[in-house]
Amino acid sequence: MQALLVDDETIAVNALKRRVNWEKYGVGRIFTAYSMQQAQEIFRTEVIDFMLCDIEMPQGNGLELFEWVKVYYPAAECIYVTCHPEYEYIRKALRLGSVDYILKPIDYAELDEILVQLAERLGRKRDVEEIPAEILREIEHEAEKKPDDAVQMAKRFILEHIQENIYVEEIAEQVHFSTQYLMRLFKKETDMSILEFITVERIRLAKELLAKTDFPVNKVADSVGYGNYSYFTKIFKKYEKVSPRTYRQNCRSQQLIL
Repeated sequence: MQALLVDDETIAVNALKRRVNWEKYGVGRIFTAYSMQQAQEIFRTEVIDFMLCDIEMPQGNGLELFEWVKVYYPAAECIYVTCHPEYEYIRKALRLGSVDYILKPIDYAELDEILVQLAERLGRKRDVEEIPAEILREIEHEAEKKPDDAVQMAKRFILEHIQENIYVEEIAEQVHFSTQYLMRLFKKETDMSILEFITVERIRLAKELLAKTDFPVNKVADSVGYGNYSYFTKIFKKYEKVSPRTYRQNCRSQQLIL
């Protein structure tokens, strides 16, 4: 795995890099950045599994950085490490789906517990259950119904790769447009962002898996691209008004009645 440390204080970055036994968590390479812009450049050139990030930084804070990461690199996880205990910061960090929020000075025993759990979850993401062929055929059939203009090509690419990590840059390459232009065009023609469309389709696939398979709910989350189980549950409830477990129970109750 690869991790990124983001903090505008060089001393803080060096302390984290030196004091944490990264090999214990399966981390082979550590990257460092001292601003949002530097972090973005690293994300564009390297596969980052997770980052430890400060919040207050010049030229873009850590909350803005993770919002950007969620759009372009949704598989990446985030742990906030900050000296700011303000409730609004914590609330927004958790709402974005961050793994946790640690205050400086760092309690390294607490950080160890968080990193152990994160490493285990990231390991599970590499062992995703195979989605049944009939459900995949439904997705492929849906994709084949679309005509070949740029937005529909983008939709088809998303549907064909819905259980994988999907990056906007990859989609843009497929349709031979710049990332920014495709995002504007997609929003104009569909009235939703690319990220929202991906989310809607992932929830649709999750509903199929919950209704038609016995996959554990955490495996359903992994299978539709959400390695963070709590974040998947929150998004599912936002769209369906019930938790994934309740949705499955409701489906089975209806089947019994029929």
